[in-house]
Amino acid sequence: MAYKKMKIKILISILFVSLIFISCNSKTKVKEIKIDTLKQINYVVYSPYSKNDNKYIGFNSPKAINCIADIENEYFNKFDDSISRYYGTIWANGAGYVTIEDKEFSVFDEYVRELSKLNIKPDSLHCTIYAIKALQAGLEDNLTKFEEYYRKIWKKREYAGWSVAYILTEKFNWKAYLIIDKNADEYQRCLSNYKKYKNYWVWKQPSIKLENMFILGENDSIIINLLKENEFGWGFSYQGIHTWITNFETLKECKWEGAPAKKYNKHNSGPLFKKHNFLEFHDYNSHIIVFPPKNT
Repeated sequence: MAYKKMKIKILISILFVSLIFISCNSKTKVKEIKIDTLKQINYVVYSPYSKNDNKYIGFNSPKAINCIADIENEYFNKFDDSISRYYGTIWANGAGYVTIEDKEFSVFDEYVRELSKLNIKPDSLHCTIYAIKALQAGLEDNLTKFEEYYRKIWKKREYAGWSVAYILTEKFNWKAYLIIDKNADEYQRCLSNYKKYKNYWVWKQPSIKLENMFILGENDSIIINLLKENEFGWGFSYQGIHTWITNFETLKECKWEGAPAKKYNKHNSGPLFKKHNFLEFHDYNSHIIVFPPKNT
C-alpha cells in the first residue's frame, strides 16, 4: 500500500514538473517571435511570381523572374516603415552622401549603422547588377560557361548590357531584336547597319547580330506579340546606357538613384525598382532585346 502511494506521488510530481516545463517553454516561444515575423502576415506581393513551365533551352525563365520578384518584394515590403538592404549606387554618392545636420556622418552612414543593428549587410544595386542577378539565376548550369566566355574577352571588366548580349547571341544562340524610334539619335546608323550587315553596331566593341528590326509606332503589334511569346528578355538601350529585363510585355528596371527606405527618400529620388508596359517606356528611343532559344 505504501508502495502504491509512493508511486502515485512520483507520478503527480512528474506531471507537475511537465506542466511547468510546457508553460515555460510556451512563454519562451512567445518571446522569440520577432517583429519581422509578425510583419510577414501583412506581406504584399508587389512583383508577381512566375508559375509557368520553362520553355527555354539552357535557361530557366521562371527562376530568373522569381529571383527578381524576391528582391523587389523584400524591398517594397520594407520601404514604407522599415529599411531595405537594397540601395541605389548613385543614391549612396548623392542624396545619401549628404551630411546630417549637427552630425559628423552622412545619411548613408546612418543607414549602414541601422542595418548593422539588424545584422543585415547592405547590397548596392544599379540597372546592370539588377539584370545580371536575374540572368545568373536563370542560366543555372550554363553560368560557369557564360563567365568563362565573358572573362576571355573582357577580363575583369564589369558587365554591360551590350557585352552580355554579345555573349548570349554568339555563344548561347539567343536571338537579338532592334526596337527603335525613328526620332532616335542613332536611327540612320542602325538602319544602315541592319540593311548591310544585320547587326547592331556598338562603339569600339563587337557588333551584335540581329534577328530583326522593328520601328516603334509602326510595328507596335508585332513588338507586343514578340514580347508576349517570351517570359524573359535581356535588354539594353542606346549603346548600353541603360540595362533592363522584360517579363512578357512588361519592362522591369532598377533606378540607381533609388533610396533604400521612405525615410531616406528626402530628395524624392523615388523607389529603386520600376516597371512599365514596354510601349510606354520612352527613355533613349532605341533598344536591343535578346531572348533565349526555345524548345521546338
